[in-house]
Amino acid sequence: MAQKETVLVIDDEPSIADALKLILSDSGYRVGVSMTGREALEKLDNWQFDLVITDVRLPDISGLDVLRHLRQRHPNLRVIIITAHYTPEMADESMALGASGVLAKPFSPSDLLTMIKSASSKARRRHSNP
Repeated sequence: MAQKETVLVIDDEPSIADALKLILSDSGYRVGVSMTGREALEKLDNWQFDLVITDVRLPDISGLDVLRHLRQRHPNLRVIIITAHYTPEMADESMALGASGVLAKPFSPSDLLTMIKSASSKARRRHSNP
């Protein structure tokens, strides 16, 4: 299977991070994992990723803070927010900050892969229509 994009998963729950890594790897993505927002920001400054999937609640900084940072330093990087604490207000804020999508936990692997494909399609259309 041909390698697809490189994804950084940010989640402090090892079981969720491992499950996401397995789902994405099985679908051909190269996957990095960070357990904290600060660790993720270091990786993002030193490695190139095509997509970030971040939980909102992290032990050090929030996933929304990670998203804010990324909009300043990596404005074209696609970000999907995942959360077990979904509210319409949080989803609206995430989208206003430039998230590609928001998924409420628990979600199915197919929901995640569909959102990734949708985010990739939108990014390709944006780049082909300046």
